[in-house]
This record gives sequence, structure tokens and C-alpha cells, in this order.
Amino acid sequence: MSSKILFSLMLAILIISNSIIPQQALEVPEMMKKHVQKMHARCLKQTGTTEEIINQGHQTETLPDDPSFKCFLHCMLERFGLIDSENVMHLESLLEVLPEDVHAKIQGLVDACGTKKGADGCDTAFQTVKCYIQTDRPFIKSAVDDLLG
Repeated sequence: MSSKILFSLMLAILIISNSIIPQQALEVPEMMKKHVQKMHARCLKQTGTTEEIINQGHQTETLPDDPSFKCFLHCMLERFGLIDSENVMHLESLLEVLPEDVHAKIQGLVDACGTKKGADGCDTAFQTVKCYIQTDRPFIKSAVDDLLG
């Protein structure tokens, strides 16, 4: 799978874990990967961001500080149901669907970051995801790497 969905999952913080055994990857079902790819394509088209911007972020392991990318993050979070119409993050909703092994990690991100208010919804998504990365980069990287295979 290409790196084009890298931040799609980072956004969803999807999911997985560094808290399992560090060298043990949690397999992400192929159906879920395909669903993320579809959402990725829709958000890419909707926001006008480019694969180049996303790939650059993947290569440098940084969030691109680009307006279209910020809106791409917002779009993905919205499609995952992790940000509401008031631009409030609801990462804790992942606790209902993820294994208990990762609940402490997710709750740690919720406690540390909540919703970081930005200039608008897109910037709010960006600032909040940026906080997640600053709070627990290994967990976020592991989630993304697991999703990308």
C-alpha cells in the first residue's frame, strides 16, 4: 500500500499500538485499508491537496503546514467521526471500537490534547493532530506504519 494514506490514519490516530509488544504489529484488516483509501481519495479531491504534499510529510515524518493539507486532515477526521460540526475532537470514541490494549494510549492523547483550537476547522484539526504527535510520536508512527503494512 502506498504512503498516500499515511496521515489518513494518523488523523484517525488510528488505532493501533506501540503498547502491544513493541515489535509485534497489529494487523489491520484489508477491508479497513480499502475503506481508508476511498476516504483518502474523496478528501484529496475535496480539499485540493496533493499526493506530493502528503508524501513529503511521510518522508520527513512531519505534518505539512499547508492550508490544503490542514483541510485534508479535517476531512479525514470528519469522515471517521472524530471531529464534529463544532470542530471538537472526539478521539475517545475510538475506545468503543479499539482493543483494550490501546485504551490507555488513546486516553493519554485525549487527556493531553483535548481539542487544540485553531483559526478554523482545518487549523483545529491540524493543531490537534500536531499535539497527538508531540505527545506520543512512537504510538502515532506505529499506528500509521501498521496501517501501511
